Amino acid sequence: MDLALLAAISSGAIWGVVPSLYAEASRYGGSVRANFWKSLGAFLFLLPLCYLTGNLVIPPVMGLLFIAANMSLGTGLGDYSFLKAIGLIGPGRATSIGFTYVVWTAFLSSFLLGEPLTPLILLGALLAVSGIWVLSYRGGRWKFYGLLWSIIASLSWTLGPIAAKLALNYVSELTMTLWNSLLTTVLYGSLSIPRYRVKGLKKALLGGLLGVGIALPMYFYALNVVGVTIATLATAIGPPTSQLASHISGDRISARDVLGSLLVALGLVLSVIGRT
Repeated sequence: MDLALLAAISSGAIWGVVPSLYAEASRYGGSVRANFWKSLGAFLFLLPLCYLTGNLVIPPVMGLLFIAANMSLGTGLGDYSFLKAIGLIGPGRATSIGFTYVVWTAFLSSFLLGEPLTPLILLGALLAVSGIWVLSYRGGRWKFYGLLWSIIASLSWTLGPIAAKLALNYVSELTMTLWNSLLTTVLYGSLSIPRYRVKGLKKALLGGLLGVGIALPMYFYALNVVGVTIATLATAIGPPTSQLASHISGDRISARDVLGSLLVALGLVLSVIGRT
């Protein structure tokens, strides 16, 4: 397994765990304030790291425009919509819809960036999304606005990596993540006026440090090396990781959990084989 693919899988695993850290802040303080503290946690971690590694630079204009587009779509509108959906319909249902971006990204990156879309990659994407549905969907009543916010998150996460891939022609992964988190912090900080404090603040800060400060540069690295399609597909490991974390904390493993995890794993394997 090459380093870039490992980085993508690792970022997906982190993203499978951190939604539980955002949930309390989102539920009691709203998506705007939850995103502010999440982004601030990432920025405070990345600022000294970029200074020490020589990545504390001002991007060129085109790079900054693509970073702003990625921020607006991904950690901006996408994450806002996802947190909004979590507050309305819970993390399971929100994830089952939101993570369909894995399939849409494969099509769009092939159309816009010319990345290969082989039958095995397509089959792997469909299997991965099927596994996520099996893992996440728990029935019950769906709220229309929760479903709508989940769809918006999926579409935003589909377009965000395209902008990120273009931005990496101008900046490093760390520089891009730093400016991404800075822009997001400023945006949601402005929208959070006059009340910033929220229940679950420390958890949201930690979630931002892990989910943005650490996981996002790894994802950008993978995206730059193996392409948008494979890097994004590898992040489908997130939902199985989320289920595993819940089992470690005491929840029972069900047949649904095993089947869903196997479908995701098989989808990832087929996609990796299909890229060669």
